[in-house]
Amino acid sequence: MPGKRFKRLLGAALLGSALLAGVQAFAATLVVGDQSFNNRTVMEAAGVLADLPYTLEWKQFTAGSPVAEALNTGSLDVGLLGDAPPLFLGALGAPIKVIGVSTQNLDGVAILVRKDSPIRSLADLRGKNAAIWKGSWSQQLLFTALERAGVSPDEVQLRYLGALDAAHALEGGAVDVIATWEPYVTQQVRNGARILTTAEGLIPAQSFVVATDKAIADKRELLGDFLRRLQQAREWVRQDPANSEKYADTWAELTRAERDIARRWFSGAAIRVRPIDDQTVAEAQKTVDFFSRIGLIKGYPAGSLFDASFNRYLQSPPAQAAR
Repeated sequence: MPGKRFKRLLGAALLGSALLAGVQAFAATLVVGDQSFNNRTVMEAAGVLADLPYTLEWKQFTAGSPVAEALNTGSLDVGLLGDAPPLFLGALGAPIKVIGVSTQNLDGVAILVRKDSPIRSLADLRGKNAAIWKGSWSQQLLFTALERAGVSPDEVQLRYLGALDAAHALEGGAVDVIATWEPYVTQQVRNGARILTTAEGLIPAQSFVVATDKAIADKRELLGDFLRRLQQAREWVRQDPANSEKYADTWAELTRAERDIARRWFSGAAIRVRPIDDQTVAEAQKTVDFFSRIGLIKGYPAGSLFDASFNRYLQSPPAQAAR
């Protein structure tokens, strides 16, 4: 009968469309910018990529600025990096959006001095040499802490060094103080350095998951699925100290870092991937306002850089976990 034939043809067409969609999803590729294998390692260790219906093409970088530049030029679909580089791009109207936020224990961003240093407070930094990285958590933390202590940055001799070079400069006595992040905080403290202050109560030190406008238009479901799996991997680390150790050991072996440093860092990092909320945007605005105030970027409404539509892929954290 014509009706039955039509139903059979319709069913075959629908099945074919579903199979085609599945093949297209499997054939699709998401190009991801990572830093020093951090996110790739945690996702692989947690096993969240086992049933991935598309391909992840990982590109590894040593810092956030080149990740941001790769996003700006369109050579990545999505990148994982600290807040400052994408916020700088936002000031230029770059074709990117923040689709997720990552937070951590703020003890992992700190101002350090040598163990035998006579410096005991931030006020003691007047006239001293400090190593920071311009346009980063490092600069924001040092300047904010100095302001809180009533010290002008002009009263400190600044040297602009990357995190690794700053660590060596502190150890060798070339500078009196550094403002840095993990794993350098853990490494320096293990080697005897003292923490003057952490980022807690001073700067947000957020990290962002950033996608290009083109990827959002063409690969929305892939981006959402990637976000969901990344969140699951970070929660897996938090569930059990043994999971944290597995992650740390895998990362240390891959990057040839010291296993003890990695274990100490990851056990206390408490990294969470979270939906975008009003607090996220408000803290981003503080960072934009800070860098605008010191003349590095032009101020703008930070909220214009965020796409909260991806929140539907993420679980909201428990209320007590909010910072």
